[in-house]
Amino acid sequence: MKKLMTIFGAFFFASVVLTSCGGGVEADAEKMCDMICDADALMKKALEDLTNTDIMEEANKMATDNKATMEELEEKYKDDEDGKKAIAKALKDCKCD
Repeated sequence: MKKLMTIFGAFFFASVVLTSCGGGVEADAEKMCDMICDADALMKKALEDLTNTDIMEEANKMATDNKATMEELEEKYKDDEDGKKAIAKALKDCKCD
């Protein structure tokens, strides 16, 4: 469980600090919000059944799938302070269903 929480914590931190790729800033923020919501849903699922090892595999796959995206995001906005601020504002308004 500690490993699972570490994975989720690292993923969430990277999601907040970095940005997402795609069209404009709004599309990037929406994609990032989706990634955060997916991680949140998986964490809730993990907490419901602490013995389910399939969830750990799913978390690892999610982290792997999003790693390239996160690296691209960091590169895309590394010198764009306005873009970073716009995404941070949009993420603040992110609502998970």
